[in-house]
Amino acid sequence: MNRKTLNLAGAGMIGSVLFVAVFVLEDLLQPHFDWLGTSVSEHALREHGWIQVASFIEVGLLFLAFARGVAGRLREGTSSKLGPRFLRTLGVCILASGVFVTDPAPITAFSRQSTWHGTVHAVVGAIAFTLMPLSCFVFYRRFRTDPAWHAFGSWTSITCITIVLAIVLLKGAQLGLMSALLGLFQRIVLVSYFGWTFAFAARLRSQP
Repeated sequence: MNRKTLNLAGAGMIGSVLFVAVFVLEDLLQPHFDWLGTSVSEHALREHGWIQVASFIEVGLLFLAFARGVAGRLREGTSSKLGPRFLRTLGVCILASGVFVTDPAPITAFSRQSTWHGTVHAVVGAIAFTLMPLSCFVFYRRFRTDPAWHAFGSWTSITCITIVLAIVLLKGAQLGLMSALLGLFQRIVLVSYFGWTFAFAARLRSQP
């Protein structure tokens, strides 16, 4: 593997760690912040909101680089086109989530109280959360038949199932069922997905 592909795979590792590390530290260090019931995006509305905004933008750029690395490494066969395309779209959505800041809860997209940037944030967020399990499934289709990646296939399928179940719970919380745990369900999705992308990038980087 050439140095450029190694660096692009490393971007996926850095982006995954950075995303989770920033919101976990903010959850722990922000006084009176109820992370169990509050989305990660609402950190951007607090006193040091620029940190969360910068994190979204930086991670989005790193994911765009990671998608290039995946496309360069998996050039042929199942998921060689669709997988990197999903990762690229995710990168754009994460970046846009930083540029277009969310509205505070309980304001919802397209309501009378919502702002245009809050609505854009909600739309790109919905796209990102849809693509997370879809990208896992797309790559699983390749991993299960590729001897070099077969061992990683089980982790990928478990991650996909975990994310889908957490998203179902998250949607229920958004509709008022267990709303006090909305933040927890969202964080399960994020930690599961970015943990998977870190392992994916690390394995990509370690393969000859």
